[in-house]
Amino acid sequence: RGATRRRGERVAARATAVKADVDTDCVNAIRFLAVDAINKSNSGHPGAPMGQAPIGYVLFAEEMNFNPADPAWINRDRFVLSSGHGCMLQYSLLHLTGYSSVSMDDIKQFRQWGSKTPGHPENFETAGIEVTTGPLGMGISNAVGL
Repeated sequence: RGATRRRGERVAARATAVKADVDTDCVNAIRFLAVDAINKSNSGHPGAPMGQAPIGYVLFAEEMNFNPADPAWINRDRFVLSSGHGCMLQYSLLHLTGYSSVSMDDIKQFRQWGSKTPGHPENFETAGIEVTTGPLGMGISNAVGL
């Protein structure tokens, strides 16, 4: 108790609380962007994006190296979504991190014929999608191959 409190300690504690609020807001933005698109399309699985949003946020915000302005950057980390039916998670992450290949209009067209946001992610259709995942288990096979 005899130690004096430094000015910086108090600010650091407050900054941590703010960061936690920002992290929660970011995860919720991913969740609800995904859920809104799934509800609009009347098709899809909201459970995967809802449950996987926190790990997706941590990967894209803190761990992965990528450049939305150059999706083919050779030194990028690759995100492979093995559960292709939960692909609105990936589309939400790409949109919110600044990939121009997934606009809000593209998200509104989720699972519609001819859209850039089909029900399973497709490589060469949408920049930022590294591999096409269709049948269950195909994603992990692709990840091992990368």
